[in-house]
Amino acid sequence: MFPRLKSGNFVLLSEHFDRRGLKAGDIIKLLHPRYGYIVKTLVGIDHTGRFWFKGENKQSVGIDDIGPIEASQIKSKVIFVVGA
Repeated sequence: MFPRLKSGNFVLLSEHFDRRGLKAGDIIKLLHPRYGYIVKTLVGIDHTGRFWFKGENKQSVGIDDIGPIEASQIKSKVIFVVGA
């Protein structure tokens, strides 16, 4: 599977979206306490309502390093990707 985000891509973000409507595969900009603002792919939501993310590339920060994310850390949703 090829990554949907590649080096040099530009993304169009929206801060106006319903967090309750997020689903696996959505690309999200989030504020991580260690990594700052990062763009990751939603893997799923656990039974406690925390969100889990992964990177699109092999060199990306992994799901275990990202850890669980609270809804308040989700800042915007990628709505369009432009290739460079």
